[in-house]
Amino acid sequence: MGLAGGGTPGREMSGDAETQISHGAHYRGYGLSDRVSVYLKLGAASLEIDDPAIKKTNDLDTTNSFGTNFMTGLALKTKLFESTTHRWEWDGSLQFLDLRQRHKDKNELRWHEWQMSTSVAKEFGRVKPYVGVKYAMVNAFYRVRQEGQLLKQGRYKEKTRLGFFLGTDCALGESEDVILNLESAFQDGPEVTVSLAYTF
Repeated sequence: MGLAGGGTPGREMSGDAETQISHGAHYRGYGLSDRVSVYLKLGAASLEIDDPAIKKTNDLDTTNSFGTNFMTGLALKTKLFESTTHRWEWDGSLQFLDLRQRHKDKNELRWHEWQMSTSVAKEFGRVKPYVGVKYAMVNAFYRVRQEGQLLKQGRYKEKTRLGFFLGTDCALGESEDVILNLESAFQDGPEVTVSLAYTF
């Protein structure tokens, strides 16, 4: 189990839209076997989308805030191959993210995202760096309102589906049961995530 937080300062979406996301969550993992684990994530995410295609009355600002939204995530991770001699492993994962919140008379967004990824990691003592690629699909339905009146509604999609990421796990404590993770990713824009987990 652990805590994670991060942000995306400028992720390009379909059209000329650009998304800014900051998020924080608590997550728990359960090992189904030595090679397969499932993770549940619960938290909150704040979103803003800059979309010049949405014209407001007497307002030139093209940024629309969608407030703080409830975030849930479910992930399945599997160890595809492991070399105990050379201390490296090959992993694969599938993740689904859902962001939503009812904002009466305000902007609303419901964000669905599927992510599939694979990565290679090598252990050097307490540090285990990794690098990987991911494939992500976004389907985000939005409603933008001005003074309580519906101005525009529609859907945002990802601009490109393929991205890459790199990061490292750092084992802390005498028993090395506390894991600090730092990760940076790029898919239509940069993303940074930091997490701290306790392993049983």
